Amino acid sequence: MELIIEEADWTKPRVTLPEGTPPIFFNVSHSGDYALVAVSNTVEVGVDIEQIRADCPIDDLARRYYSAREHQRLRKLSGAARLRDFYRLWTTKEAVLKCAGLGLSVPPGMVEVRLADDADPQIHCLDPDRPFLEQISVRELALVDGYASAVAVESQTQIELNII
Repeated sequence: MELIIEEADWTKPRVTLPEGTPPIFFNVSHSGDYALVAVSNTVEVGVDIEQIRADCPIDDLARRYYSAREHQRLRKLSGAARLRDFYRLWTTKEAVLKCAGLGLSVPPGMVEVRLADDADPQIHCLDPDRPFLEQISVRELALVDGYASAVAVESQTQIELNII
């Protein structure tokens, strides 16, 4: 069977399969020396991985791409915790937007992420035209030191992951 991946402007790449074949949903991200791939046969998926860089202009980027609440929360943190949470927010936002097939066509500040150390991030959409974004479940992944990553699925059910 030939595998065809179609891509159009501002849309998520899709696998085109013969009629009657079960769907395959996928998403890819890469940063630094690593790539992250998610594949599902049941729901849309989105992933992001980012190399954590100490020289990242956190304040400038947070002011530009994060909600006021997220930016304020980051400003209360310092050092390594601030850097870590900046990337936790970014990878979660990007995984959610990629899962929805929107990418950065939606301002990331419209997707507010509520982080917790003992639970999966919660998504609150500030865009009244896109409440469906709150139906996406997301989980942070601790795959490799020095990187932040997340996977999002178009479902509010438990996320079952097989990491290979």
